[in-house]
Amino acid sequence: MSRILAGAPAAAPFAVGLLAAALPLAPSVQDFLILAVYYFLLSASWNLLTGFTGQYSFAQAGLAAFGAYVSGGLAVGLGWPIWTGYVVAPLAGFVVGGALGLVALRVRGVQLSLITFAIASAFGVFLTAAADITGGSMGMEVPRLVEGSGRAAFLIVAGVAATLYLLGQDRLLDSGFGLAMQAVRDEEAVAHGIGIGVYRVKVVAFAISAAVASFAGAFYASYVGVLAPSMVSVSEMGIVAAMAVVGGLGRRYGALIGALVLQALVFTVRDFGAQYTLLITSGLSLLAIVFFREGLMRVCERMLAPLRAGRRRWDEDVPRRTEAGS
Repeated sequence: MSRILAGAPAAAPFAVGLLAAALPLAPSVQDFLILAVYYFLLSASWNLLTGFTGQYSFAQAGLAAFGAYVSGGLAVGLGWPIWTGYVVAPLAGFVVGGALGLVALRVRGVQLSLITFAIASAFGVFLTAAADITGGSMGMEVPRLVEGSGRAAFLIVAGVAATLYLLGQDRLLDSGFGLAMQAVRDEEAVAHGIGIGVYRVKVVAFAISAAVASFAGAFYASYVGVLAPSMVSVSEMGIVAAMAVVGGLGRRYGALIGALVLQALVFTVRDFGAQYTLLITSGLSLLAIVFFREGLMRVCERMLAPLRAGRRRWDEDVPRRTEAGS
C-alpha cells in the first residue's frame, strides 16, 4: 500500500491526461492542461539545475525555443514528421546544455545568470534577424502532431511526458549522481574536498536540464503550429522561474504545483488583464519568498502531515492485529 501511495504523485499527470482525453472537457480546459505540462517541464528543468544543483541559469526559455525551432526546422526544411523532434531536439539540447555547462565552470552566481541570459537573448535576436530561415517576427509555421481541433493526442503525450519526467527525476535524485548534485549545491568546496567531480556534475546537470527544456519546446511546437521569437522573452523566463519559486525551489514536485497554480492564474486573467500577467506572477513570487519561503509544496506537506501520521500508525497496527488474531 505504501508503495502505491508513494508512486501516486508521479502517476497523477498521466492519469489526469487520460481522464481529460476521455471526458468531453471544454477546449479551454484542455488547453490549460496541455500548456501547464509544457510550463511544468520547463520549470522542472530549471528547478533541477537551480534548486538541486545551485546553478542559476536563465537560458531555459531560450533552450525551449531552440528545441522548438530544431523540431520545426526538421519538419519544414527536411520534411521529417514533427514527432521526430521529440527525439532529436532533446539530443541537440543535451549537447548545447553541455556547452553551457562548460561556461558555468568559469563563472558562478550573478555572472552565470547574466551570461546565460545574454546567450538566450542573443538567440532570440538571431531568430528575429534570420527571417529567411526562421520566419522572423512573422513566425514559422510548422505541422502539428495531430491536425484539426482534436486535443486528445496532445493530452496523452503531455501526461506521459510529465509522468516519465517525474519518475526519471526521482531515480536521478536518489542516485549517487543526484546526491552529488545536491552536495555541489549545498557546499561546492566541501563536495570537491570529499572527492566529488564538481566539474562533471555541473556539465551533466546543465546537459540534462537543457535536454528536458528542448523536449518541452519540441512538444510546444507540435501543439501550437506557429513559432515566434517571443518564446525567448523576459516574461517567459520570469514565469518559468516564478513557477519553481512559488511551488518550492529545490523540491521534487514544487514545479508541478507552481505550474498548475500560475497557469490557472494566467488562464483566469487572460480575458481582462493579460498585460498584467508578469506583474501578477512576480507579485506571487514575492509573496511566496516572504511568507512561504519553502513554497506551496511545503504548505501542502504540512497539511498532509496528519494524514501521513495516521497512515503510519495504521501500518504499525496491522502486524499487531495480525499477531493478536493468530
